[in-house]
Amino acid sequence: MFDYLLLVGIFISLLSGQFARIELINALANVYIHEFLLLIFVVHAFIQFGVTPLRKALRSKAVLLFFFLIIVSFLISMGEFTFLQNSIALLYLIRMVLYTLFGIYLFTLVKSKKNGEVFLYKLIYTFSILLLIITAIQYVFFPNFWGLYTFGWDPHLYRASAIYLDIFIAVAIYGLLALFWFIKKQSILTFLFIVALVLSFSRSAYIAFVLSLLYFFVVQKKWKELLISVSLFALFVVVVPKPFGEGGNLLRTSSINSRILDYKLGLTLWQKKPLLGFGYNRIRFAKEQLHLISMDDRSHSLSSFHSSFLVILVTTGVMGFLASMSFIWLLFWKNPNLRVYFVYILTMSLFDNVLLHVLVLLPFIFLAAYSTQSSLE
Repeated sequence: MFDYLLLVGIFISLLSGQFARIELINALANVYIHEFLLLIFVVHAFIQFGVTPLRKALRSKAVLLFFFLIIVSFLISMGEFTFLQNSIALLYLIRMVLYTLFGIYLFTLVKSKKNGEVFLYKLIYTFSILLLIITAIQYVFFPNFWGLYTFGWDPHLYRASAIYLDIFIAVAIYGLLALFWFIKKQSILTFLFIVALVLSFSRSAYIAFVLSLLYFFVVQKKWKELLISVSLFALFVVVVPKPFGEGGNLLRTSSINSRILDYKLGLTLWQKKPLLGFGYNRIRFAKEQLHLISMDDRSHSLSSFHSSFLVILVTTGVMGFLASMSFIWLLFWKNPNLRVYFVYILTMSLFDNVLLHVLVLLPFIFLAAYSTQSSLE
């Protein structure tokens, strides 16, 4: 019962989005309320299940190599950064370990409890309903984010983003839940999340969602359903009323140009340390050392790049990148029920730092924990 109460608390914190975020050290580091609950969950689960789940997970050479190279890339460049900078980077390494442990023990809990799968399904359902309500309220009553610009957030106008403030976080979750309810054949919830996805006016999310549908139907050789689904989605994107402004303009080029510049910057940084990188979460500090940004810049995007793959490449080098790709391929290959979600998340991660963001990673872990215990319908 205590496990279930913790999971409920984690979902409530997730619904709070960025408002459950606590900024530390002049916003150079942050922690979310749900992460305290994750820690308690992991400790309680460790007492309950012991080290057996960890031993099973660590049998994989890809997993061990991935974490080994992340640690090596952190240690090898410690002398180039200050004690404070290394401490902040270490906090994010600890965060990565925490989420990994949580995923391992959540899978174990759902598998071991008689009604674990049912309970998790009810949590996902409740979360979905509440998220849709919050999205509707935000889109109708709070469509203007210009007031948050001075706090480091992008000034989105008339775009669905709920309480995540960043469009890419919102659309990652909308798309995952749209696919989840599509697979579960819940047409109303599927439609509503597609509406939220479309009203985000995120072209990367549109591309990722279409590719996910393509994968889903091609694997099952349902060509007619594929044609109908993609055509209806494309028609919906075209006919939905577009708000005034750059954000709703699907032909805008400003975001494309900013991404190109971002990718070039990332590749420039990677060339400085191509083999093992700068170490996880040192991107902002590396940019400061090279005078690419000012130290008083409060933007929340300075500690990463638009692509999760580029973040991995710069922080862990080509060796860490190859190890992480092997790890992802292992998860993709061994879990057929998760492949459609992987297609969506990995496609989006080409355009935004989706894969590594905790507000996306945590819902993905929950969907994965449920889906691996059930079957695609």
